[in-house]
Amino acid sequence: MYDDGLSPSQPASANFTFTIGGVEQPLENWKDTNHPHPTLSAISVFDSDCASVHINGKNVVAFRPFGLDVPDELAGACQRVKDILVSEQQQLENSRNPIFSKPVWNDKTVVGRVLSSLKHNTDVENISALADLSDDELARLNRLREDLSKNPVKAAAEQEIKANNIKGLLNAVTRIAQKTTDESLAQIFGFVRDAQSKRTAAQLASDIAFSSSPLTGIGSDVWQSLWEAARRYSTEIAYPDQPYPPSQEDALCILCQQPLETETIKRLALFDGFIKKDTELLAQKSENTSKEALHEITSQNMVLQSLKPYRQEVAIQNPELAKQSLRFIASARLRRYSLIKSLDNEGELQLPIIANNPITKLEQLEKTVRDYALELEKTSVGSERKKLEDDFEELSDRETLSNILPTILEEIERLKNIGFIDHCLKDTTTHAITKIGNNIADHIITPKLRDRFQEEIVKLAAEKVRVEIVRTGGKFGSPQYQIRLFAKPDEKVGSILSEGEQTCVALAAFLTELATATHRSTLVFDDPVSSLDHRWRKQVAKRLVEEVENRQIIVFTHDLVFVNDLIDLANGQNRSIGLNTISRGSKGTGIVSDGLPWIAKSVKDRIDLLEKSVRAAQKPYEYNQDDEYRQQVSNIYNNLRASWERALEDIAFSRVIQRYRDYINTKDLKKVSVLSDTDCDAFHAGFKKCCDIVDAHDPSSARNAEAPPPTEVRQDIQALKEWVIDLRARQKQIN
Repeated sequence: MYDDGLSPSQPASANFTFTIGGVEQPLENWKDTNHPHPTLSAISVFDSDCASVHINGKNVVAFRPFGLDVPDELAGACQRVKDILVSEQQQLENSRNPIFSKPVWNDKTVVGRVLSSLKHNTDVENISALADLSDDELARLNRLREDLSKNPVKAAAEQEIKANNIKGLLNAVTRIAQKTTDESLAQIFGFVRDAQSKRTAAQLASDIAFSSSPLTGIGSDVWQSLWEAARRYSTEIAYPDQPYPPSQEDALCILCQQPLETETIKRLALFDGFIKKDTELLAQKSENTSKEALHEITSQNMVLQSLKPYRQEVAIQNPELAKQSLRFIASARLRRYSLIKSLDNEGELQLPIIANNPITKLEQLEKTVRDYALELEKTSVGSERKKLEDDFEELSDRETLSNILPTILEEIERLKNIGFIDHCLKDTTTHAITKIGNNIADHIITPKLRDRFQEEIVKLAAEKVRVEIVRTGGKFGSPQYQIRLFAKPDEKVGSILSEGEQTCVALAAFLTELATATHRSTLVFDDPVSSLDHRWRKQVAKRLVEEVENRQIIVFTHDLVFVNDLIDLANGQNRSIGLNTISRGSKGTGIVSDGLPWIAKSVKDRIDLLEKSVRAAQKPYEYNQDDEYRQQVSNIYNNLRASWERALEDIAFSRVIQRYRDYINTKDLKKVSVLSDTDCDAFHAGFKKCCDIVDAHDPSSARNAEAPPPTEVRQDIQALKEWVIDLRARQKQIN
């Protein structure tokens, strides 16, 4: 089955209808692929190529008795597995990433040495560990990348500035941490609560002492502020040389500037005595302490904006540490706010949890940067700079590895798969299987094949071709066989036997193989005989018709004599026959039509076709298309004349003699005796009329005879039909 010439890129395809065990199967849309169809592949084909294989080369027996095909199938399975593995291995070999052809790493670094010697068993965990850079390593890599291109002294100075900025944030965080510990905030809360308690006690003492005073609030904060202001005015301005409150009789009130009465002087003395008592003094002292503590915590700078330059530097070096510092400061501010809010309430102090303290990491970062600055200062010395450059190469390759890690892991997996396939390929060898197949062949298959081949060659060529089939080794678990001459085993069969003899030998070998098959699928023969095989044509036809008892036989041939032999033999054995013609026309090649071509049709089929031709000519006759009608009638009578001739050969002479046939059929000679003078006259009349009408010669222009009408043409065809029927009826009466 060839590809479509109009669409060569598409695989060959065809629609098949077939039966299995007499049951018709669904339409099969077959396409030519690497996987044979499980059913259609059972069809066997014999053509010139197949014959050449049997004659000229070693051949693998295609079929086995049940159970003996195991070595062959096992070897085939091994070969298929091997083909798949080799294909996969080739794909893996071709799928190597180009990065390994042009490495982007330094082969002198740790990473470079590992990547340059990757194997299927390379430690993946070690590779992953090398690709995992810590934040400190990444920061160092970035610093080295930037600073190695600079003046080392200048770069060291820049690192010192960076370290100082980190120190600035460290100092701020340290102060904030000290002020916002649980102990510090609890102490401030205690100071305020103590001051409030002592102020309450002093107020209580004031209320008792001044309960008879016309005004309330004596001893309160406002009142004390007024009292202290009056004291300062009296001792500093009004009466600098006298104690406060003034007690002389001519003294004036500090506030209202009116003369002091005796009662007023006593009240003032009472007020002063209250201020100087222990409760009031303790209250004032405690209040001063709490105010100082509160001022210290509230005045602490926790504004993020003011720390921005420091924070930005840390963010460059270690982004996560910068975020941690922000979280810590924010949580400290929240704790301070919680303290202030708690002072307005009567409950206990409730502080939120402080965030993780970044001080240790900030200290380490500052130390790292300062140490790095020191390293840079030393790079003016060649060996020290080389050390930094090596360090940079190591870190740079590790960074590269982290970026291409998936590719590296894929490469290791690729190498693992290649190694696994190499290991598996060792198990696909078929030497042991071939040995088993040879043993089975020697003891079971070969004797049966040899005997069956002799049977087949005798049927096809009698004793005229002296050849045998022998085993010549094995391959992939399958025993191989070859045709050899009895007389000269070393000579090639194809160089000794004639073409006809070679055909018989090839057919015998082909049918021998099929004899061992467990199925009875169709056999297809493509031109099994040619003109050079005329000596063997009848025997081949006889053998093919005999095989029809076992299976369907399909024959493609150009040899009409061979077709007649097949038809005669099949009819003699009551075998069903299907005849088709494959032709070439204006629509293309491979046009299939029912029946045989005209030259090979039987008399009955020819008469049927002539009757159809008359019906087709009726239309131009009715439409007065004279030229077309005349041409069609001429063709009809030309075919009718040929049919009279074929009837004489096939019916009157009962095919006793036949053109191009190499024998005479004497067994039907008696049937010729029914031929009478009347039959001969009828034949002569019908044949002569055909000769008069057909354009065998150029007719005279003066004649211009009319073509007979369709009714007359039908009568002439009917005359042949009745002549044939009458002869056959009389021939059947002869025993």
